[in-house]
Amino acid sequence: MLMVRQGIDVAILAHMDELLTERPRRRPLIPRWLVVTAVSIAVIVIAATSAIVITMRSGLIAVPAVAGKTTLEGTAVLGSAGLITTVGGEWFSVLVPKGSIISQEPPAGALVRRGDTITIIVSAGSETFVMPDVVGTMSEDARASLETLGLRVTLETVEASASEGVVTETFPTSGQEVRNGSTVRLRVAGRSLSSSLLLPYTMGGVTVVIDPAPMPTGSDTTLEVARRLDSLLKASGATVVITRSAISTSTSSADRAAIIAESTATVVVALDVAVTGPEGIQVTTRPSGNASATADTARLAGSMTEALRAPGQQVHTPVASTSPLLTASGAPGVRVILGNTTTPGDTSLFSDPAWADVVARALYRALGATFGKA
Repeated sequence: MLMVRQGIDVAILAHMDELLTERPRRRPLIPRWLVVTAVSIAVIVIAATSAIVITMRSGLIAVPAVAGKTTLEGTAVLGSAGLITTVGGEWFSVLVPKGSIISQEPPAGALVRRGDTITIIVSAGSETFVMPDVVGTMSEDARASLETLGLRVTLETVEASASEGVVTETFPTSGQEVRNGSTVRLRVAGRSLSSSLLLPYTMGGVTVVIDPAPMPTGSDTTLEVARRLDSLLKASGATVVITRSAISTSTSSADRAAIIAESTATVVVALDVAVTGPEGIQVTTRPSGNASATADTARLAGSMTEALRAPGQQVHTPVASTSPLLTASGAPGVRVILGNTTTPGDTSLFSDPAWADVVARALYRALGATFGKA
């Protein structure tokens, strides 16, 4: 009996010792990022729920977009949203088909109540009207009146005995039907019959290098001007080098610069177009360490700018500008920017052969006056 009791006491003592020596277990910690994420989600859900509740209580709805849809389609879309449609008027448009919606008020996305009225403007299509008679008027007045009617206007300077700047002819002629958005051409009298004639310059021994830069899109205007200028110069006895042709396999700046560097140029004329900036023609020059070349360049730039100025043709004052192609030669050189490919006025001229001829003749007169003999 005594031995049994002693065994029990030993067991109790051992159990107590185990309890005293056991380390307390740590509770697992929740990551802080998980807590922040949970709180953020809760806030977003509460805010969204509140917005929905507020919108539902106030009865506000977003106005559907109906611009570009037909009147019937737009009215149906607005009606399904519980809104009333009213036509605020009809406008002529060359972009939006007749019967389609040009604009809406309030605009798409605005919050309104069901039952509110949405005003739409509907396209009446492009307007057809009779071409007015502007022959005998000044070109700028004629251009302004025609553009007010929604027409695009191009001007062509011609030799005529009429006063400078007077419209001598129109295409289409007065009385014909035209549509707003279409292009009309006005022929305008030059300064005088004698001032627009080409003088018989003698340019033997002069080598002119013409660099027509590749056009980004559309008509190859620079090459068209270069071809016409080439014919005029060769007829005067000049030697002409053109850095590219319509069938050139390489038109890179480096290849064209190499052609310029290899030539024995008397003068370099680079023809280019801009993709940014103002509308119109601008002659640019490059700085040169050669005083004689700098003087000839400045004289040529001024002469070209003066020759290019004509009624309806915007020509800017020459400015200095760097040009890797012009620096390929030590000869005098100018870069003629024929216009901007992003402006409607210039792009309408780029496809006009008569305009290209006028520009080429102006450049020829300036080159003849600077480097030729009359």
